[in-house]
Amino acid sequence: MGKKANKPAFLGFTSRDLMQIAIILAAVIFVSFLFLNIGMDYEATSYSGVAATEEFSACLTANGATLYGVSWCSHCNSQKVMFGEHLDKIAFVDCDEYRNLCEAAEIETYPTWLINGRKHLGVKSLKTLGALTGCDLE
Repeated sequence: MGKKANKPAFLGFTSRDLMQIAIILAAVIFVSFLFLNIGMDYEATSYSGVAATEEFSACLTANGATLYGVSWCSHCNSQKVMFGEHLDKIAFVDCDEYRNLCEAAEIETYPTWLINGRKHLGVKSLKTLGALTGCDLE
């Protein structure tokens, strides 16, 4: 007796082909979900629209806060938007440009705030940053 033939099930694909396509598609969706959510901290996924003041931004840096990220990271960009025109007042390290600094600080997730030696992963609200540094948002 010969081997059983695997007949086309849909659009010329066999049931085995369809199963392989489904597995690959599920893996791509899963990896895409993980990639898009790397660095996401659900504490501050929305932006209130109130930008930080110049004094608040400078206070973060003066009190030991540094933001580590990369230009292509959407979560990093969301975090930076919160500082508006005062973004230049915060300490920011671009890990693509200064890879050695990020490796030395053991930065593995973007964005990461390093505040007085402690890592805080993901986007942080201005209120949370104020609480971590003692800076007054108002």
